[in-house]
Amino acid sequence: MNRAAAGLLCMVFATAPVAGQQDTTSPANDPLLLQRRVATVLRQSTKYYEAGDYQAALDRLATLQGASGQDLSVLNLRGAILTKLERYDEARELFTAILTTDPNYSPAAFNLGHVKFVAGDYEGALQIFQKIPRQDPSNALANFRVLLCLQALDRDDEAGKIAAGLTPVGSTPAWYYAQAMIARKSGDEAAARKHLRVARAIYQEDGCKFFDETIETVKF
Repeated sequence: MNRAAAGLLCMVFATAPVAGQQDTTSPANDPLLLQRRVATVLRQSTKYYEAGDYQAALDRLATLQGASGQDLSVLNLRGAILTKLERYDEARELFTAILTTDPNYSPAAFNLGHVKFVAGDYEGALQIFQKIPRQDPSNALANFRVLLCLQALDRDDEAGKIAAGLTPVGSTPAWYYAQAMIARKSGDEAAARKHLRVARAIYQEDGCKFFDETIETVKF
């Protein structure tokens, strides 16, 4: 779930069922062909996204028209790209629209929380991130985000309790990153770097990627 929950920011690229009416631009109006096309464009756009070519990723998504362009995974990816381009208001509108359609679409919830966090709305981000672990207690990345929001709000005692509840030997590096950020907030940068080094040695780059992206936005 951790990869899914991040959406692009963590997040999810899985193709949701195409909503609404059939796309009349598709050959033979075949729903299966529509879904395959959405999946193909999502993969192509994701490659551009991961390479840091955000405008190309956005342009690729723009080739999906009609109902295909309103697929929730397409909208979620578009919002994540807009976030990388710092077009936060547009991204926020997209994630909000997705959640209006499907309140349980956690990738969009996670991304909306991220937009609020980078905009400095830590209380708003906290309210969103706290809901995700209730739906999916195994979502370590969302729990880590809760910790960061509490730290940003100077609620360090509560952040410490979150860290204490994480598992040192788990499927994600959440415990190590939590210890690192607690050390960093207290001014012990040497300890913070040590925890990050150990995490990256154990979990390798893929396992740490979303956690690294998360702490890039922290300003303490």
